[in-house]
Amino acid sequence: MTEADATTDALLRDWSRWCNALSDRAIVKPMKAVSLFATGAHAPPLNCVFTARSDVEPKPVEELLNMVKGLGLPHCLQIRPGCGPELATLARSRGMHLESPVPLMRRESSGPDLATIAAHPSLVIRELTEDESQLHVSIASSGFEAPPALFEAVVTPAILALPGFHCYVGSVDRQPVTTAVGIVEEDHVGIYNVATLQAHRGRGYAAAITARAVLDGYAATASFAFLQSSDSGFRVYERLGFRTLENWAVWVAA
Repeated sequence: MTEADATTDALLRDWSRWCNALSDRAIVKPMKAVSLFATGAHAPPLNCVFTARSDVEPKPVEELLNMVKGLGLPHCLQIRPGCGPELATLARSRGMHLESPVPLMRRESSGPDLATIAAHPSLVIRELTEDESQLHVSIASSGFEAPPALFEAVVTPAILALPGFHCYVGSVDRQPVTTAVGIVEEDHVGIYNVATLQAHRGRGYAAAITARAVLDGYAATASFAFLQSSDSGFRVYERLGFRTLENWAVWVAA
């Protein structure tokens, strides 16, 4: 198994755990070399068909796309490099549009000194309790400029109570300004929902809270960390020692 395959498997395990812990609206449908994970929230990135391997056939991909479309959910298809051009043709034939590629990034336990980065002199970082999910929702929705309902649907008290699920908030002068999620399972820690309020960006807060989540993962059982990066976060994660394994094509349903 390649490093990229192992990291992809870790990502899909996180999605499976996350969706399985949501209400009945969530769907987990694994098939050979492709899987559907739908949270039921009304945003394409939260209802995804993922190609787990490059030898996936178009038919099961089409079946899963039909399933999520039949539920009336906005959705996307994430395609790993090496997959045949038939998948892009399939997406295009369904009226899906191609967005910017998403890097799959990984960091080993060695690398730049994360402890110094996490110990930001202006930022106080703590882990949220299960009854504080709304604080994460507030910062994440503002940081991503998305409706709070999207985050309320996927970051619930039940999710925060999951073993290995850690949600952080960073405050400056007691004002919460940044947040992140880290999911620790066996050999990995997955990083999600890193967001900083717009007025507080460019000060190292996102780097600090990401570093804290990664360090907590290493202190538990993780030997590597991974994430899917946005354009705005890419250079931040590179400075933290994350390297790009692959760039995934993202097709979004109209």
